[in-house]
Parts: sequence; structure tokens; C-alpha cells
Amino acid sequence: MGIFNLFKRKTQAEKNIIFLRKLRKQTIVNETKSLMHSMIISAEHDATCLDQNPNGDGEFGLVKTNPVPVYGIDNIPAYMDKLRYEYTSKSGTTTYNHVDFLRTTDSDQSSIGSKKPTTEPVASSTSSPNINGHIDVYNIYSIGGEKLAKIYVNCYSLKTSNKIIEGFIHRDKVPAEKDTKVLMESMKHIK
Repeated sequence: MGIFNLFKRKTQAEKNIIFLRKLRKQTIVNETKSLMHSMIISAEHDATCLDQNPNGDGEFGLVKTNPVPVYGIDNIPAYMDKLRYEYTSKSGTTTYNHVDFLRTTDSDQSSIGSKKPTTEPVASSTSSPNINGHIDVYNIYSIGGEKLAKIYVNCYSLKTSNKIIEGFIHRDKVPAEKDTKVLMESMKHIK
């Protein structure tokens, strides 16, 4: 970068990208100290603080023997906020959509592509002999309410994982100008 580049005016496109990047930082759901902290440390829990439980076995997050580590139920939104899925419109434009989620049961057999229920379904925890603590089950839905996956989460961990389940993309790897959560938020700023 030369000295003369310091005085160069930014184009409107460059200004828009800067605005969207700032907006993303403002809208990220960050991990917080869990309200469950005392309960987590007094019970069987994953104390490794790793992105994946070292005792996990099978496809990360997609089987109960290898659930996503999350630091308390209150940090579920912080993990889900990291998930994006690729969407290409009929015109060929690619964006990365944020997900919606709903707690369910291990016995939930609803198929991928099925519609999100209009009422809160029955939800319960499950367990696995290789994992300390209860394991919660969530269905992940598209913006349009179609089921994308069923995932397993261990909320008895001391860290919320930064690892993403196969089939999804980490929010931080998506350009802000293609992140639908950021784009939708930016609409609120249009006058």
C-alpha cells in the first residue's frame, strides 16, 4: 500500500462491504458464561474445552455418540448462529442462509425436507455411554421452514464448539455481503 492510497476515496461498493462487516459483528450471537455453569461442573461433563469431544465416535453432531459440545443450553443460539447453508437462486446468485432450529427427540423420524411444525413438538434428552452429560436433539430448518438436518448437542461442556457439522458452512467463512442474516439486518437501515 503506497502513501497515496491513504487518500484514495472508497467506492460505494467498498463502503457497503465495510458497513456489512460492521453489521455482522453487531449481530453475532456470542457465547456467554452459562447460567448452568455451577450445574455443569457439579455433574458429569466434558471438561476438555475442545471443539469436539475426544470420546466422540461417528459423524460430528449428526449422531448422539459424537454430539456438538455447547457450554450450557443458554449458548445453543451462539452455536446455531455459526451455521450457514448455501443457497443458489434460479438466477444463479449464491447466498449463505442462516438456520432456524427447534428442539426435538432422538426418536424424531421426520424426513429431510419436511416442513417445520407449527406447534412446539415434544422434546427430551438422550444419552450415550461414551459422552458425559445429557444430549439434546435439534432439528435444523431452512429459512423456508424445510428440515435440513437433525443434530445432537451436549450442553454439559465447558466450551461451545467452533467446529461445524458436515453440510453446513461456518458463518465466519462466508463473505458478509452474501450472508442473508446480515443482508436482512441491513434492510432495517435503509431509509
